[in-house]
Amino acid sequence: MTPLPRPGSPPLRRLLSSIPAAVLATALAAAPQAASAAAAPRAGHGPQACTGPAGDAFYVPPSPLPSGPHGTIIRCRPVASPVTGATAWQVLYLSSTVTGAATAVSGTVLVPTAAYQGTRPVVAYAAGTQGWGDQCAPSKEMAAGSFDEQFAVNNLLSKGWAVAVTDYPGLGTPGDEAYNVGIPEGHAVLDAMLAATAVPGAGLSASAPMAIEGYSQGGGAADWAAQEQPGYARGMNLKGVAAGTAIGFNAVYPSLNLSAALTPAGRTALAQLDTMCQAQALLTYAGKKIQDYTVGGVNPISQPKWQAVLNANNLGTMKPAVPLLQYHGLLDEVIPYRVESALHGQYCAMGVTTQLNGYVGDHVLTQIVAQTDVVNWLGARFAGRPAPSNC
Repeated sequence: MTPLPRPGSPPLRRLLSSIPAAVLATALAAAPQAASAAAAPRAGHGPQACTGPAGDAFYVPPSPLPSGPHGTIIRCRPVASPVTGATAWQVLYLSSTVTGAATAVSGTVLVPTAAYQGTRPVVAYAAGTQGWGDQCAPSKEMAAGSFDEQFAVNNLLSKGWAVAVTDYPGLGTPGDEAYNVGIPEGHAVLDAMLAATAVPGAGLSASAPMAIEGYSQGGGAADWAAQEQPGYARGMNLKGVAAGTAIGFNAVYPSLNLSAALTPAGRTALAQLDTMCQAQALLTYAGKKIQDYTVGGVNPISQPKWQAVLNANNLGTMKPAVPLLQYHGLLDEVIPYRVESALHGQYCAMGVTTQLNGYVGDHVLTQIVAQTDVVNWLGARFAGRPAPSNC
């Protein structure tokens, strides 16, 4: 999904009124507090061996969390690879909240078994919306063979690149998912790559060329990672970021008290969403809007206090230091193409090298048809070729 128009604008009000209740209500319930000063990056740290506990106990972090910089592996374990020709590990690693506090995030690292000539690149794959119950975490779906974006991960592996897939904060691990909250999602994406380089036996270098791919929710996370990297992970050898259909509706605050705006039915629905994956949620709440579950049928986003928060958390306010590939469906029914185009204009005005590709497709189809271009663009960045721009 893409960054929204500025709060208070008619396009924003129309757009947010059309977002399905299952998506919007969950995004509104996420709860960051405030942006924090960035920590200096460095190589990931990890254990001598991957011997994490079996079952869901793996996802429960120790209390208190171990000391160490963000990107440090708390624990890891080898798992069956979802694709032939690759070795896989699940990892639990340290990342940072919006306040700079340490938090534990889970994910998966995959490394092709075939030898790679030179230093093997590492790509972070930022997944689109999978759902809000812990069973929807990409690491769990990969293990179950039900991850619906496995094709994109496989395309990266086929090039010989290692892939790190974050579950995002609060998905898989205890607590609520920080759904579409850009700052901690961006941190989790960057830290997944740092953690990947510390997996025992993975053979990955902290100085490896790195890149990020993401679509929909993952597109927003990828763009946030691009924006945050210069301050949060300065030593990272990041070569480029390919982000499709990124959404800039990225943060809300507990002081806004969404629960008070919901009817009893709305609070029940929100609690149910916390246990559902995307397919079940969209089926259960098909045709519903947030106004169907609020007191007086009022969309909270229309209120000034919510608009102020959106304004403070839109994408396009920080300059990425690496080239971008933005891609979006011209027929996208979830987030209109014009919103991606507006973000492209913001990045261009900052002097970012960015290419915007439009595809004749809807939200789902575009991710598929863009894959060849995305992988080729990433390959060109690893090859050191100049990045194109259509600013």
